[in-house]
Amino acid sequence: MKKILFILSVITLSSCQKNVYLTGSLMHQLQENELDLTRIQFYNDNPLYLEREVPSSDANIKSGKVIFKNGRYINRISLEKNTPGLLQKESGGKLLLSFEKSKDDNALYFGPVAGEKGEFFYQLVDSKGNPTFSRLDYEGNKYLVIYKKPRVRIMLSKSVLNNLKIKVRKMKGNKIK
Repeated sequence: MKKILFILSVITLSSCQKNVYLTGSLMHQLQENELDLTRIQFYNDNPLYLEREVPSSDANIKSGKVIFKNGRYINRISLEKNTPGLLQKESGGKLLLSFEKSKDDNALYFGPVAGEKGEFFYQLVDSKGNPTFSRLDYEGNKYLVIYKKPRVRIMLSKSVLNNLKIKVRKMKGNKIK
């Protein structure tokens, strides 16, 4: 019964949105229903930039663009809001999501972080699962993380919830004999 109430509350609270946040409770439901997470489309809820300084002679830029800022050359990679991402692998409770077609070194970690009202939200973390960081490894380099909003969380389409099968059993109760 709690499962039904949970799913109904998620659908009701987000009825005007097409995406819902990936929470610890929802992740448990997905795993319990044995849904293949690699077949689910994920999205980020907030934008961010990854930046690193590069020498002007460095031509080894894999992605992003090079800008000239304060007399320095900066390699900037942007992750815009609602960019679609795919699960590369799941490890130790963390999800490694890729927002570009590439290898694992072009992916970001998202892990459960306590949020509002005690619920855990899957949010951008470093490779050790720490949500408080200033730099991330990406493409084999260290990048400074610049947020437009205070955090980046993962969302998924509400249509995924339609595939959940909930088994309900009614308790018959016990009577004194």
